[in-house]
Order: sequence, then structure tokens, then C-alpha cells
Amino acid sequence: MQPISLSALALVAMALPGVGAAQSGSPGLRWNSSLSASHSSGDYGTPLTSRSRDTTLGLSVEFDQWELGLRLPYLEQTSLVPSAGGVRAFRVGPKGRILLNRRFLVDQPLLVEQTVRGVGDVTATLTRSFHANTRDGLSWDLGAQVKLPVSGADKDLSTGQADYSLLAGATKPFGDFSLGANVGYTIVGKPYDENYRNTWSGGLDASWRFMPASRLGLSVGLETSPEPGGVAARSVSLTYSYRFNSGLRVQASLTRGGSDGAPDRSGGLSVSYGF
Repeated sequence: MQPISLSALALVAMALPGVGAAQSGSPGLRWNSSLSASHSSGDYGTPLTSRSRDTTLGLSVEFDQWELGLRLPYLEQTSLVPSAGGVRAFRVGPKGRILLNRRFLVDQPLLVEQTVRGVGDVTATLTRSFHANTRDGLSWDLGAQVKLPVSGADKDLSTGQADYSLLAGATKPFGDFSLGANVGYTIVGKPYDENYRNTWSGGLDASWRFMPASRLGLSVGLETSPEPGGVAARSVSLTYSYRFNSGLRVQASLTRGGSDGAPDRSGGLSVSYGF
């Protein structure tokens, strides 16, 4: 890992408990923890198949209109590899995108499945919210995000480089309905042997609170490819969430890919708790 990334990770790790200690007892302080798991599979426009699983721990602290969060995933990725050894068919690219290894030859004989596992890269996000003064007013979020290369690139679970993102989003409620839009720009870390380019992302979403504690959501997203000439990732997601009075929240999601740049299908379940 690069020294600058180690310093940034240490700084962010110390900041979370530091904020809590400095503001202990303050009514504006709120901690959130989460645990999520997801599974995805796809051929990415090839005659091959990749399967991925991740289990992610999250921790964030909110104070006033600021939020600082950390996410640490444990990854499992399955793809084909020559039985005699060699490069894997797929690798994890910038921002967790599954990409075909350029050095992999599709028509090789005696291909076998291989699964690699390991801790993924840490993601740290700082967000500033701008809430409307009225219940049905427009709300804005502006954020900065960094993906720190904690995972080694030797397992093809990381690029070994940091990615830096700027994020913006807006939400407009209409009673029990709400509409939202988001956009992001990522400065992609570039390994010496890759010609990655920076990416844009954007999305639209709608949600309906059909019961006091239940919400149904639908979203569409698009992200340009980090590879020159690559296919943008397009997807449609359906989510359901339920919030308990204790502060516990459960969410399930199903996603369908709309292009060769995205997984064909994926599903996930997350549990979060605010205290």
C-alpha cells in the first residue's frame, strides 16, 4: 500500500471515534452501523461467467448536517483460470467493477473454476446535507469519497490504487412519494500496466412509503467504463425496506443489468442500526 494511502486511512479511522468523543452527550450526534451481503453473476458480453459475493461492514457518524462513514468489504470472486496456471478470466477493477483480464485467452483448453477471497478496499465518505425548511422541500447532498487500496492486487480483488470521487444528489418528496437524482465523477487510480480513464455516474430513483415503516423503491443507474472503448454499466434495481421502532432497518434489493458492463443479475440484503 502507498504511504499516502496508509496516512489517509489512519486519519479517517482516528476521526470517527474522535468525533464521537468530542461530541459525546450532544443531541445532534448519531452513530449508524450496518452489515450487508450481496451476490452477483454475469458474462459481461463474453462466453464466460463471473460470480461475486461480498459481505460489508459499515460504520458512520452524523452530526448536524455532516456524515462521515467507513465501509469494509470481504470479497469472494469466482471465474475461470487455466488448469496449468495463469491469469484469471476476470478481475476487480476501479470502484469494484468486474472487468475481463486483457491477458486472458478465451479459447484456452482445460479451464477450471477458481475462487479467490480476501478483504476488499476500504471506502471512506464525507457528506454534507442541505435540508429544505419545509416538509416537502428539495434536499441536497454533496459528498467526497475515497477508496483506499487496503486489499492487495495479487488476487485480482483490487487495482492496488486509490480512487477519488465527488458526489451530488437531490431528493424531492411528494407526500409518501419521493423522487431523486444523483451524479458522480471518479478520478480513477491508474496502475502502471493499465490505461484506465476517469468515470462518470448518474441515476434516477423513486420511492413510495406505502406503510408507516415500509418503503418500496425503484432506481436506474449508469456508469461509464474505466476502460477505453468499454461498455457503460446500466442497471435497474428494486428495493424494499422496513424500519423497526428500535432503530433497526432491514433492506432487500434485486438488480438487473441492462448492458454488458454490468452484472446480469444481483441481489442483496442489509441490516442497519442507528444509535
